[in-house]
Amino acid sequence: MSSSQTDWNSNDEFFNFTRGRFIVDEAENIRKREIRFDLNRLASVAADSVGATQCISIKKYPDGMFNKAFLMSMDDGQEVIAKVPNPNAGVPHFTTASEVATMDFARKVLDTPAPRVHLWNSRAESHPVGAEFIIMDKVEGVPLSQVWGTMKLPQKLQVLLAMTRLQKQWLSVSFSHYGSLYYTGDVQPLVGNQYVKDGKTVKDSEFVVGPATGRDWIDAGRSILDVEKGPCTSRLVLSSFTR
Repeated sequence: MSSSQTDWNSNDEFFNFTRGRFIVDEAENIRKREIRFDLNRLASVAADSVGATQCISIKKYPDGMFNKAFLMSMDDGQEVIAKVPNPNAGVPHFTTASEVATMDFARKVLDTPAPRVHLWNSRAESHPVGAEFIIMDKVEGVPLSQVWGTMKLPQKLQVLLAMTRLQKQWLSVSFSHYGSLYYTGDVQPLVGNQYVKDGKTVKDSEFVVGPATGRDWIDAGRSILDVEKGPCTSRLVLSSFTR
């Protein structure tokens, strides 16, 4: 769809699940993966978030099982990714809030390449778009699976070494609680919530551990259960809630 067709809401494929079919409970499985919202408004706020005048093109990426992603091109040449969670993506607010904070933590604290978020919303009912969303940078590159077979052995070794360095950075941090990461303003943290990086304790950070948002808490109807999801000081306690 190009700038000559500015009513993005008129294209049902943007909102429908088009990845494939389901053998079991197809109607319900499709319902969980379809969502209606104001794509025109989302394109507008995406343009504003990067200082562009308007969005001139939207391309829908192949459907994921839990989210919809769109490539939005602006009139000044910028490109961003807009991500909207499906109804089955997770617990409202917490899933999006944790994803944004985790990407920011990876970038700032773990020095790990992660998309920079320009704008996000985790309160669907209070935003004109009518859905939770994340507007983030488009990461340049190609999937490793597309080039791995053509790479020479020294190149493959460099990739493995780079992955090892990243894993070492991830292991340099430990947390006082078990759960998922958030910004401090999005959850009610427990007393003593902190993390340790390279042996140094970091208190009063902009990041805290809050309720867990893993698939174990969502799938098979568990998202509607009124159970404690953390944060917890013991992994054994947190794991017992899923049984």
